[in-house]
Order: sequence, then C-alpha cells, then structure tokens
Amino acid sequence: MMEKKPAKNKTLAIPCPQCTVKAKVPVDRITKEGLIYACPKCKTSVLATRTGKGVSVRRATTAEKTDRESAPPAKDMPAEIIKGAPSWIVTFADLATLLLTFFVLMLSFANMDIVKFQDLMGSVQEAYGVTKAERGQFQAVSKGRFADVDSNIKKSAEVVAREKLVDIIYDSVIRAGFKTNASITSTDEGVRVRIKGRALFDPGKSELRPESADFLKELSTVIKTTKDLIVVVEGHTDDRPIRTKKFPSNWELSTLRASKVLERMLKLGAPADRMSAAGYADTRPLFPNDREETRPLNRRVEFLFKRG
Repeated sequence: MMEKKPAKNKTLAIPCPQCTVKAKVPVDRITKEGLIYACPKCKTSVLATRTGKGVSVRRATTAEKTDRESAPPAKDMPAEIIKGAPSWIVTFADLATLLLTFFVLMLSFANMDIVKFQDLMGSVQEAYGVTKAERGQFQAVSKGRFADVDSNIKKSAEVVAREKLVDIIYDSVIRAGFKTNASITSTDEGVRVRIKGRALFDPGKSELRPESADFLKELSTVIKTTKDLIVVVEGHTDDRPIRTKKFPSNWELSTLRASKVLERMLKLGAPADRMSAAGYADTRPLFPNDREETRPLNRRVEFLFKRG
C-alpha cells in the first residue's frame, strides 16, 4: 500500500498501482470514504482514501466499485498523466556517460605524433631494403643525402635468402625442443642464433649436456643442406672470474665451449671447411653484468650464419 500526503494545491499526483503512471486528482474529492477513479492510461479502477497520515492508494474491488460512487468522466475530473522518464533511463544515461568518458580517455592516450610515426615506418621500410625517393608518407629520414631507390623495388636477393634461412633454422629449433632456449635475429651481418648457456653446458663446465644432441644434429643438417653457408660458433661468459687448473680464466672456458660445440657438429656431418669457432669471454655482454637477473643471460653460445 502506498501513502501520499495531501498537497496544498487543488490536485494531487497519485500513481496508479497497476501501471505507476501518475494522475492529477482533485484533493477535495478524496474523502475518508474514498474516491474511486479510472486510471487515464490503463483504465484500472483506483481507490484513493484519506487517512490521518495522508492518502492511501490501492486497486478498487468490484464490490467497492458497486457500493461507492464511481469517478466522474474525464471532462469533469481531469486526471492528467504526469509524463516522466522510465526507471531504466537513469541507468542507461549513466552507462552512456561512462562509455563516452572511456572513449575520450582512449582517444587522448592514443593521440600519436604523425611525424614520428612516419619516421618510424620509414625506418622500418629502409631496414628491409625499401625506401622512397619521392616525398610522401612513411619515407625514411636521410641526413645529408636522399634515398635514390625506387619505392616499388622488391626485396634484394640477400634479404630474401636470409628470411628463408631464418624460417629453416626456426623449424629446426622447434623440432629440437629448444624454443625457450633460443633466439634468432637477422641483420646485414647474417643470421645469428643465440642459445642460453645452461641449455648446452652446466655452469663452469665444458662438457655438452645430453639435451643438446638433438639441437646440434638439426643445426648440422641445416649447414649440410644449405650451400655456401659459413658458420662461426662463438662462446661467451659473464664477468665472474674463474680460476681453475683447467680454466685459468673465462677466455679458456668460452673458447673450449665453442670448440666442443664445433667438434660435435663435425661428427654429426657439418662440413669442416665452412665451420669455425671463437671464444670472447666476457667482452661482448648482451646485458650489464651488475645485476643478478641479467648476468646469466650473458652466458651463451652463438651461431653466426653467413653466406660465403
């Protein structure tokens, strides 16, 4: 049951218990016996009764409609519908406002510097052997000279060959189960494959781990089946000194590790005239050696694939 206090004006807005649409009802017509009137929208018979606390509103029963006076026609008792927004519109408005705010923030965060973006795209294209001679979007920035390569030129044969070699080596790494221990990069120097030190050797040791057999076999097959391919095996360590009878310094350790890898690959069929090994100790770190989390990354074996 809903209760409304009588307003001071001549009409009172009373909601229909059926459709909740409010109708203006004359206050002086609402008595203790009650006033029955029809809802102007759904035509439900509504009983409005004056109480000590205000006005009580509910649906009128059939008996009450028979016993009491029915509401007068609409022209005699105006029951104006008070129009208002449905209840769900408030939640919808809040959602729309939040979405608008979200997209405004996304747009502000995604605001890019067009000039820097064009320079970046130009650098990427130049790195892959494609530059533009004419002015336009995504051209490489050349200081002191202009790009003289036609924009429609295809990739050079050398670049295409390196890309194919990267795919072949990647497949070999996957077959050997060394995906988490290997990284492959392609530069003008050639294709470089980096293997984490622990994947091939135990710390401070130069004996190959059994898990390295499949990987070295796959790599040896690539060298055998690819013509004019020269491979340099490089050994690298971190800056922690080692002083043993077998390894007076990191130079001996890195060189012997590279030699061990080379010897194993020669036994697996790699051509000796296209293989070489070198040790660089801690002279070519990938990361600073002053942090414990980056120092192990400098202990590695690298394979540099070059065209002869």
